[in-house]
Amino acid sequence: MRRARPLLGTFVEVEANGPSGPALERAIAHAFGAIERVHCLMSFHDPRSDVSRLNRHAASTQVVVDPWTMKVLRKARSLYEATDGLFDCAVGHEAMRRGLLPSQDLDHIERGTFSAVEFVSTTAIRFSARIAIDLGGIAKGFAVDRAIAVLRTHGVREALVNAGGDMRVTGETSQPVHIRCPGDERHVVQAGLLRNAAIATSAANATLRKGKAPAASIASDPDRVAYSVVAPTCLLADALTKVLVQLGDPDAGYFAGLGAMAFVTSPDAIKVRAA
Repeated sequence: MRRARPLLGTFVEVEANGPSGPALERAIAHAFGAIERVHCLMSFHDPRSDVSRLNRHAASTQVVVDPWTMKVLRKARSLYEATDGLFDCAVGHEAMRRGLLPSQDLDHIERGTFSAVEFVSTTAIRFSARIAIDLGGIAKGFAVDRAIAVLRTHGVREALVNAGGDMRVTGETSQPVHIRCPGDERHVVQAGLLRNAAIATSAANATLRKGKAPAASIASDPDRVAYSVVAPTCLLADALTKVLVQLGDPDAGYFAGLGAMAFVTSPDAIKVRAA
């Protein structure tokens, strides 16, 4: 059974095999419910979300957030440290300056890093500087993981959840993976098979780059390159694509060190480094 809904700024597809009839429909509906919850909690655009409340108030007082938001923030911190700051969710100021995110009257925001995020307690966050965070580089992967977890609790053993290129599969059936190169919608590369794992893909023009420009040896035009990471969870794959875009090098030790595999795809080449 396959269903799709517009969520997370894209179309989310859930495909599941398991309990027949209404039970499977309910399982898929609950999976979409989990995705919608992540969307409501972690949207930069929604003024009611945890992210927006943090950006408005956390520099002056502690803010209590949902356990799911806290879990993502803690994972973002560990990845910030594991990648030497390359994965950094404190990109709100720069993203707003470039027009990639709405300003939302956050004129008080300044440049900073994720090191300014302080975990006051198990439920509360405070910022030590006037930063703005954006969880767009990790929340979509987390949403996919939550959907898979919900499907499993409802007895589904074979499933695929795809949120605009952030995909996770569970079960014994291998799923073919195809990568579409940015700037050339007709060019699709078959990247292999995926089983009980996740993959995420980003384009250079969709990611703020803090590191060096992508390696010229990969492609003459980095904006026509797709940057993909395969990992045990979609959260990890989603986050690490942002690191890969900045480095442009699938051989970088960050990927294997976190149990992931990175590769870049251009209209004329594919370069892979296995974990």
